Formats: sequence, structure tokens, C-alpha cells
Amino acid sequence: MALNAESIAALVFLILYVIIFVILVLGYATGRLRLRSRYTIITFHVAFRLASQATGLAFGIIGYSNVGLLVAYFVLGAEGYFTLVLCAYRFLIDWHYHNFESHDSWLEPRLPPNTPLRERLRDSFAIFGPKRRPMATMHYFLIVANAIIISGGSQLAGSVTNVEEYFQKDVNAPKVLRTTGQAIFLTINALFLFCILHAMRQYRREHPGGKMHPTLYILLAAWPLLFVRGLYGILSGLYPPFNYFYFGNYTSHGLSDSFVISEYILSTTMEWTSCSLLMFTYVTSRNDPPKLPPKSWGVEEQELTTVTH
Repeated sequence: MALNAESIAALVFLILYVIIFVILVLGYATGRLRLRSRYTIITFHVAFRLASQATGLAFGIIGYSNVGLLVAYFVLGAEGYFTLVLCAYRFLIDWHYHNFESHDSWLEPRLPPNTPLRERLRDSFAIFGPKRRPMATMHYFLIVANAIIISGGSQLAGSVTNVEEYFQKDVNAPKVLRTTGQAIFLTINALFLFCILHAMRQYRREHPGGKMHPTLYILLAAWPLLFVRGLYGILSGLYPPFNYFYFGNYTSHGLSDSFVISEYILSTTMEWTSCSLLMFTYVTSRNDPPKLPPKSWGVEEQELTTVTH
């Protein structure tokens, strides 16, 4: 059976994500990467993208008679974008810990090493009081957006049994939910640009006359890719030529080539390239200072800290 454009594109990116996954596994196996590091979050992202590409490949082979595969592709893709945006913030925060003179982050101040796990989890969502954290607000919005998109996908799955039925049914509510969730993701992604620029200004103040840290340039390069991906997520629910459930995007052999090209260039390529850029920060951060105890900690807390690189 010959593969159509959708199947070929899904297979290509499935292979590309397998390559990243293998690199991560080798990093853990050789001890170059630690489980308690920012790379574990990106591993979750890659796992979601592998599942998403697998369902995309299955949908391309089986065709639009199985709407369940298409909805699964939507939901897994949204989870992939959710984890990728979270990855970008975690990479920036980790950079703060290593490179700012305070060895701390204004996005998520560090907790003393003897803080119980339960308290760590609670404080990571604190938005009021002395322990409030800007990143906690991001967590709440990301969770809300994620829940909205999953809810929309669930309603969509319950509304139709195949894509053809979608053309005759009113499923505006699921579309609104999906678009709203994507809009929240896009807003959080837009704020990421402010966070990068603010970090660059602070680094410049702390290192007058010195060169800008290359990791910040990489994060800055990843931002427009993430933004385009988020913008496409909104347009895919509003603009028919970008919508999987628009009849005009189908031919007798499945999805039209023009639709597949726009989908994989504006969505999947943006995510894969952003993920690759985040992975490349391993190279630009190899000579970063160790994550020393913040100056705001007491002597006892500083002594409990294990200095790692």
C-alpha cells in the first residue's frame, strides 16, 4: 500500500523524534544527563511527540473513517506543545540558577535543599504571600489551557464517529474550547520573549562589556518558532484551509498535499526545530558556573547544598 503525503510526513518526523529520543537515552545511560535535570522535561515532550506522530501516521494510512485517531493526534499534539513551552521556561530558569550572580531566579526562586517534597510542590504553585512565584502563575495557566484543549477534544470525539459526519454536525463548542486553550498557550509563549529579554538585560548589567551568553541567543532563536506554532494552533480552529475538519482539505486519497505542507511546516517543523535548539543548549552551557547556593540562604542551608554542575 502506497503512503500518501500525510503518512510520509508523519513518518519522517516520527524518525526525527526517534533520533532525539535515542540521544536523550544515550545521555542518561552514559551519565551525561541526570534524571533530575531540565532534560527530563524535554524527554516527556519527545515522548508525547512520538505518540502524536504515530497516531498521525495511523490516520494517514487508515484515512478519515476513524475520527478517534484524528482527535488523539490533536490531543497528543497539544500535550506536546504544552510540554515544549514548559521546557522553554525550565531551561531559562535553570540558566538563571547557574549564570546570575545571585544563583537564583526571579521566575522561580530556589528552595533550600532540606525542603520537604510536599512543601516544594505546594510552593511551586504559590501565587500569593511571601513565597509567591511568577512561574506558579504560568503553571496555572498552562494547566487550565491544557484542560480546556483536552475537554474540547473529548467533546469532539463524542460528537462524531468519522470525519465525514463532522461536515454535517455543529461542533462549534469543541472548536471554541480548543481555540481558547491554544490562545492561552500563545499568550504564555509571548511572555517568554519578555523573560528572555529581561534575562539578557540583567546578564549585561552583571557583565558589562562582556559577550552575551550564547544560550540566551539560542532561547531567543527558539521563541519565534514557538510563537508561529502557537499562532498556527489558533488559526487551525478558525481558518478553514488550516482545519483538519474542513471538507475542502480532503481529496479522494486523503488530505490534500497543500494542507499537509502547511500543517507540517507551521506546526511540527516549528516544534521539532525548537526542541533541537533546546537540546543544543547542552553545548553552550557546558562551561556554565556551578549552581552555587543563593546568597539569600542562611549558612546552614548553604552547607546542606551539594554543589553540582
